[in-house]
Amino acid sequence: MRLLMRVVHGCYDAIVAAGWMWIGVPVPAPRTAHPGLRPPPPGHPERVRPDIPLTPVERVLRRQLVSRN
Repeated sequence: MRLLMRVVHGCYDAIVAAGWMWIGVPVPAPRTAHPGLRPPPPGHPERVRPDIPLTPVERVLRRQLVSRN
């Protein structure tokens, strides 16, 4: 169903763009595909617990992530 909706939205956007070209009005900006990433909500199992220290592997991964930014 999700794939069908994506195809329908894509066809609709193409028809709208073609219509805008015929009447000479600039095409509106495309919709954003994905909203920004957010951290997990409180109580989520993937959230980092502040009362438990990181394992050595987690510390290495955190160091790598921080050094990339």
